[in-house]
Amino acid sequence: MARGSQSKEIITKKILETFDGAFINDKEIRIPIEENGEIVQIKVTLTAAKVNVECGGANSAATSEPVVPAQKVEVTEEERNNVQKLMENLGL
Repeated sequence: MARGSQSKEIITKKILETFDGAFINDKEIRIPIEENGEIVQIKVTLTAAKVNVECGGANSAATSEPVVPAQKVEVTEEERNNVQKLMENLGL
């Protein structure tokens, strides 16, 4: 099972329960809402983050939730080689 699959199912169920008329279309959640007398559908897609970041950073909203420390990412030799090949192919 893919990383975050169970969590995405829980969150999807909660979103569908929270917003009247919300439904699943392919791999996205659609939430219909009225704006200026017109129905607008907001699309929501859920993906698990590859790397966790700390809550409360420069680009995040302040919350009362506990801060989860970010994990350090180590670049593998294979990833380095892939980037090198890509740069060569792009002429960089």
